[in-house]
Amino acid sequence: MSRQLRRSLQATIKQHSIFFLLLCIVFPVMAEEGNQHLHRGDELLTLVQSEALEARVIALQENIAPGRNLQAYRTRSAHHREATDNIIRYIMSEFKRSPRLKVSEQVFGGIRNVMAVLPARSTSSSNRIFIICAHYDTQAEREPNWNPLASTAPGANDNGTGVAALLEIAYLLSRYEYEHELRFVALGGEELGFLGSRHYVREASAIDKNNENDIAPVSENIVAVFNLDMFGFNWKSDLVEIVTNNDSAWLSRALIIANTWYNIGLKIRRTQDEFVDISSHKPFWDAGYNAVTLTESSTPWRDSQNYDANPFYHTSDDTADKVNFGLVRKVTQLVLVTVDGLLPSMFHPTRQIPQVTLELPTTTKESELEIKGTFHSSFPIDIIIHPSQTVATLDRETRTYTATVPLHPGENTLRVTARYPLGAVSVAQSVVLTEPFAWRDVIVFPNPARSDGLTAFRVSANEDITDMRVRIYDSGGNLIKRIEGVGDRLDRRIWRTWWNQQTSYGLAVSPGVYVCYISVVSKGETYTHLEKLAIFR
Repeated sequence: MSRQLRRSLQATIKQHSIFFLLLCIVFPVMAEEGNQHLHRGDELLTLVQSEALEARVIALQENIAPGRNLQAYRTRSAHHREATDNIIRYIMSEFKRSPRLKVSEQVFGGIRNVMAVLPARSTSSSNRIFIICAHYDTQAEREPNWNPLASTAPGANDNGTGVAALLEIAYLLSRYEYEHELRFVALGGEELGFLGSRHYVREASAIDKNNENDIAPVSENIVAVFNLDMFGFNWKSDLVEIVTNNDSAWLSRALIIANTWYNIGLKIRRTQDEFVDISSHKPFWDAGYNAVTLTESSTPWRDSQNYDANPFYHTSDDTADKVNFGLVRKVTQLVLVTVDGLLPSMFHPTRQIPQVTLELPTTTKESELEIKGTFHSSFPIDIIIHPSQTVATLDRETRTYTATVPLHPGENTLRVTARYPLGAVSVAQSVVLTEPFAWRDVIVFPNPARSDGLTAFRVSANEDITDMRVRIYDSGGNLIKRIEGVGDRLDRRIWRTWWNQQTSYGLAVSPGVYVCYISVVSKGETYTHLEKLAIFR
């Protein structure tokens, strides 16, 4: 047995061992009641493990056929029928680990989609459908001599990561009953022009409910589509890009809110552009359905902020050892808790709008003010403070939030907005920043000065000045002159005065260095400043 095949066999045994252990866990079917699902999300996060995801990705990468020869195809190219048949068997068997999932296939022109449906609870009257999908096919067309029938295209990252997450999410969410139908779809032919999603959308857009009575075709009520496509190559940051259009913006908002609510720790880049067609979301957009794609980058072939170009994209080197499984785990967790949070609450007729309060002092001297308040919500939210766009830190146990926001001098109107996927509520309050006194400018000119000349004193501050005085001392510390200032007629923050280089008795001063003791009064407080003045003949 070759070393490569031995490693493949070991990986397969590891993967099936993990799955066997998971099968031994009793997962009761649960129905959400009250606010139970808010705490359930925290439990779901702990069930997603990097090792299990890695085992799935390796199984997808190797694509080992069952039997005595343990042949590893190491490709899932749509052109390679035997490899495709084998990976379809694997995906279907993984879906069937959850007895509540109804597994089926769509076959068209040599392309195959695999579907696993979690029906809505029996008492539900909802016809809404939520979809999580990922394409399983691969290619390595950036290799100069790549042959889809003879060459490898392991596709660990593109899109083993997406399919592994899809299978894990399907397994975990199938424990629960929801008000709406949830579908998990492994799409074929994505690398050939989104063939799998195009066919799926075409079928969903024209469903004839009753041919016998001549009722016109009725489109399926697909409310939301989460497409998972290649999000494991980034060792620079835990970044995920969400591709959305205008109509689907609420889905990207739901993901961003879940990332904050559950403190998952992803950096999220949102690309809202109707014309981005890099993945299987595009056919859903074209049919008028809401869809988002989660990916490491919409342009993986080039560098971008927090992302270095992926040199293994669409090559035979796209293998599991290049994948950051910590990142894959976080993206899986994000989609898992987002969907679990949306299904029980967002479309419930008795859904209550979140409530939020803000506690502010009327005045403050802090240019960066820590604010706090309370919130109440039966589903995940995030809180943004405007105009600074500061994201508040939430304490879900005490239902309080805190944030440190910058203030400008004078009146500041702060608006606290609690966002949820389908809307937002806000509360506003004002606080006045009273700055501590600060000298803006102190000018003694000219300096040095001639003994027969005139010296000007000019001061300015950040607050109005009500009085100004200058006292001149000689080098021996003797007071030789008191001078009063005058305020500027247009700006009371500016005051001036002058000295003719004479003492209080009208005598000219001698050449030397003199100390100018400048004092001003602002809001009843006295502030002082010292300047040295040199006088020469």
